[in-house]
Amino acid sequence: MNHFEFRIYKEVYDDMVSGKKTIEFRLLNNKTESIKEGDEIQFKVLDNNDKYILVEVVSKYIYNDLEELWNQKEILNNILNYSKDEFVSAFYSIFGKEKVDNSKIVGIKFKIKKFA
Repeated sequence: MNHFEFRIYKEVYDDMVSGKKTIEFRLLNNKTESIKEGDEIQFKVLDNNDKYILVEVVSKYIYNDLEELWNQKEILNNILNYSKDEFVSAFYSIFGKEKVDNSKIVGIKFKIKKFA
């Protein structure tokens, strides 16, 4: 089992802890590509290292682009009632349009082990 660390916004933390968000989306890169089922990820809240969530990876999904991901939204239980435009806009504002448009998307389904 490997251990990874990522930073998240407080709003994302709240959605994870409440159970609204059960999949974290990231751009596919060397770090996210190496994540496997059974690995642990610690998500630390930006500007507050005392707030974190420790999760176990349950499954991982890879999508060629946001369009493919959006078309699978029914099975993901993770869009948080975004419209398609809001969904795309959120990705662009977090990661940057050029990076999103030139990357695959990874969805990391998790179960919470511990949070503070």
